[in-house]
Amino acid sequence: MSRLFAIDNVIDSDDWYTPAWVFDGVGLTFDLDVAAPDGGAPNVPTRTHYTVADDGPLSPWHGLVWCNPPYSSPTAWCRKWANHEPGGCLLVRADLSTSGPFVAWTAAHAMWVPAKRLQFDSGAGRPTGAVNFSTVLLGRGAPVVAAMHALAAKYGVTTRTLPEAMSHPTGRMVAHNEAPAVREHRQGLLGQKPTEGVPHAY
Repeated sequence: MSRLFAIDNVIDSDDWYTPAWVFDGVGLTFDLDVAAPDGGAPNVPTRTHYTVADDGPLSPWHGLVWCNPPYSSPTAWCRKWANHEPGGCLLVRADLSTSGPFVAWTAAHAMWVPAKRLQFDSGAGRPTGAVNFSTVLLGRGAPVVAAMHALAAKYGVTTRTLPEAMSHPTGRMVAHNEAPAVREHRQGLLGQKPTEGVPHAY
């Protein structure tokens, strides 16, 4: 099986392939996998895919997307996912101290955190053992939110819907009484122009 990146040691590389049971629980067929290995990831039910040669963050996205980005540099994927319509799923490290996952979380309509650290598949299709970091599955769009609740019902833990994000016209979390300096920093992460007034959307 081809690899996403030419690195021999899978544990120390960006080759973290999502286990099949996640997709079994979600029950969706995605239109596009934006960060796939050559030939596509065998576990991902998708109609088409981008590989590293396609440069996913710079290529046009369409339909419901699946995104399990390179964890060494996920920011560009996270920012594009945060603005993509009609949405999809993003699987990232559960680390909101970094700009990419933070921007993605503020744009998510739902989140699911596994009870235990995920056991990803290797480039050879074998389990790698549990990783040494926590992950979170984020979703955008009503069909994806419903699918994530189905995942939780089948494999446990709880999918949390973020109602403020779903009800706001921008599809993002709303911050009330946000300090100007904080607002400008957050808008800079999203590539937005500074705005005035309240409330402000992530």
